[in-house]
Amino acid sequence: MNIAVTPWTFVAAFATGAIGAYLAYRRGRNPYLWFGLGFLFGIFGLFAVCFLPFRKKSLQKAVLATSQAPEPTIQGPSDKFWYYLNPEHQQIGPMSLDALTTAWRQEKISLNTFVWNEELPEWKLLQDFVKPTS
Repeated sequence: MNIAVTPWTFVAAFATGAIGAYLAYRRGRNPYLWFGLGFLFGIFGLFAVCFLPFRKKSLQKAVLATSQAPEPTIQGPSDKFWYYLNPEHQQIGPMSLDALTTAWRQEKISLNTFVWNEELPEWKLLQDFVKPTS
């Protein structure tokens, strides 16, 4: 059986390889391996990559976390005791700046929560102390 190899055959093989690599990348798989499989096996390679399950979310989150902007932090005196007002306007504290940051990251308090420490003349919103890290 003679199979004619034309330039269009090579272009079609390259296209199926590229599509397979893209789909594999989107599913968290090795795109180079799937480019080769798509190039060699054509449409069958594409069907195979389409039936692959996505990788675990934690792996995708780890990749996204390295590409995202740094997380903002609370800027303020770390040697002072901090307090905040809960929704019932009860004073919570004393606590360290690290404990206040932990409460914020665990969403126990929000940016609209009033905070105070010994250096402040009055209660201020937490958002006044949150700065992006550089």
